[in-house]
Amino acid sequence: MPGRLKPTNSMPTLVHVAKLAGVGLGTASRALSGQGYVSEETSARIRKAVEQLGYQRNELARSLKVKRSGAIGLVIPDVGGPFMAGCVRAIQKVFRQAGYTCIITFTDGDEKVETEEVDYLTRHQVDGILIVPSPGSGAHFRTPQMAHTPLVTFDQPVEKQDYDAILIKNRHYAREAVEHLIGHGHKRIAALGVNRHHYTIQQRMEGYRVAMKAAGLSPMLEIVDPEGGGIPKQLDAWLAMKPAPTALFSLNELTTLEAVEALAERGIKMPEQIAFIGFDDIQLGPYLDPPLTAVVQPAAEIGEKAARRLLERIDAKEKLPSKRMMLEAALVVRGSCGCPVVKKSR
Repeated sequence: MPGRLKPTNSMPTLVHVAKLAGVGLGTASRALSGQGYVSEETSARIRKAVEQLGYQRNELARSLKVKRSGAIGLVIPDVGGPFMAGCVRAIQKVFRQAGYTCIITFTDGDEKVETEEVDYLTRHQVDGILIVPSPGSGAHFRTPQMAHTPLVTFDQPVEKQDYDAILIKNRHYAREAVEHLIGHGHKRIAALGVNRHHYTIQQRMEGYRVAMKAAGLSPMLEIVDPEGGGIPKQLDAWLAMKPAPTALFSLNELTTLEAVEALAERGIKMPEQIAFIGFDDIQLGPYLDPPLTAVVQPAAEIGEKAARRLLERIDAKEKLPSKRMMLEAALVVRGSCGCPVVKKSR
């Protein structure tokens, strides 16, 4: 006859459940996992024993049998803007549906911090790492621990290393944006950005140069330090020129935010005094007056594809060859570039 176990200071285990229910350990395991046949009467006794003991399945111990922790590491610079926020939402959705917990860490684009975060995640045996890598040597990806940890990058690749990367055609869409400004008749088109060593910025710089060269125009390209007012200072220098630039191409979200604010503070009107296109939309972009023309990245698609690729690597029985996916973006034309603003009917 099954009886009540003597009180114990330790957490109840499956052995205690089996003994209280009067069944074998294998029967208790099958009943709780749902794998294999157990009669309804026996299952009821086991469920009652679980309730009496307050037993909870130890998911970590269970995962050790299949060498998985059920956790994924997500390493990103920050989550302040709509692009990265959109990526993170899509990533979490995919992992949640697959039964994984997502551990998010922030690096602020600092390689030293990134090294510490990657080390933390590998020491805690995450099943894989999804990362927006900072510029640098990437030496922290060549440790013995990382040799056994699936890794996928997105937005930025790890240069000269063999990892999956989910990217967009940065050069192509930068060129398209500048060609759009050229199509409006602009000849003095300035380009402004930060983070010179980032892959995305380098690709966008190249797209700008290609478009300007093809049109026979002289580039006006500056990459500045965002600390200490580098963006508004550069705008002031350009606006003081005779003649001043008639159009501005912003290479990333931070530059767009500060440039739009600086132009407004100086009473410079878009597009009458300077046409404007940003690479990356900003949250208020569609609601500005005029609305901001921008290259909009498919954040949800990038996040989803990156997460699914990491799951493929985790589940693969053999090592997969690395893959670089180049996704499409879109030049969303609004009013800041000089195009007519189409007002939505209510």
